[in-house]
Amino acid sequence: MAIRVAVVDDHPLFRDGVVATVNAVPEFQVVAQGGCGSDAVRIARQQHPDIMLLDVNMPESGIDAAREISVVSPSVRTVMLSACEGVEHAARAAGARTFITKGVSSAELMTTLRAVYLEA
Repeated sequence: MAIRVAVVDDHPLFRDGVVATVNAVPEFQVVAQGGCGSDAVRIARQQHPDIMLLDVNMPESGIDAAREISVVSPSVRTVMLSACEGVEHAARAAGARTFITKGVSSAELMTTLRAVYLEA
């Protein structure tokens, strides 16, 4: 059974790249996509992905969405994405499992997703 991933980022080109990267690995499957915080919360409630990749700086705040998801759907493991360094503390305070910058390689992204999935 594939590891179910949702990708929520307000930049369609970046989101498409992440989706293609994740779907290229047979053990993963992107089950939903969105572009804002309310999309993320809705996806968490309706789709219950194993992992949700959330952009920190998107409409309706990825940080706020992660905080709400940790309450309404605590089984969803959130991973925060940002183009900027220095928001890791805020991401973790919002309930995110980890934080990665948008400059990581495809291999690093997939390694991070595997590690987050395997966390107890």
